[in-house]
Amino acid sequence: MEQSELEYRVQQTMKRMIDYYAACDSTQIAHTLCVHEYTRMLAMRERYDERKRGLLEIAALLHDIGCPSAKWKYGDSLPIHQQQEGMCIAADWFASDPSWLDTQEAQWVVDVVGAHHNAVQAEVLGFEVLYEADLIVNLFEGYYPVDYADVYYRKMVRTKSGKQLFRQLFARWIKKD
Repeated sequence: MEQSELEYRVQQTMKRMIDYYAACDSTQIAHTLCVHEYTRMLAMRERYDERKRGLLEIAALLHDIGCPSAKWKYGDSLPIHQQQEGMCIAADWFASDPSWLDTQEAQWVVDVVGAHHNAVQAEVLGFEVLYEADLIVNLFEGYYPVDYADVYYRKMVRTKSGKQLFRQLFARWIKKD
């Protein structure tokens, strides 16, 4: 089976992300790959078309790209700082190679990177599965208290597939409906 152009771009983004983090903060690689994989799985379960799935995968691979820069510039990687820095880095990556995506798609990815912690923007821009994937990984990694999994599930998880996966992964913390 021949690899599509978009699949090739996803793989190139993954390689570039790994190279980037390896040079400045290799701890980000595992987190990013986990978010990418959950995003891909949820997008497939939601039956998104190949183009949307590929764009979501690229956005997932770049979602935290601003963390090292935010830590250096602000001394933290608070969502507002990492999103702001990430937007600039992602925009620069696309500007350096305009053949990656068309202008609207590249801008969508940049916008997602700049809003990936915002539940409202996840719905507006259509990246709920990435938002949910990042929430899952952040819970596993202890960035959010797992004791609040039920609250997150009820208030932040919107997709059918996200709800199913969330209930499966956090069953002991999710109250029965």
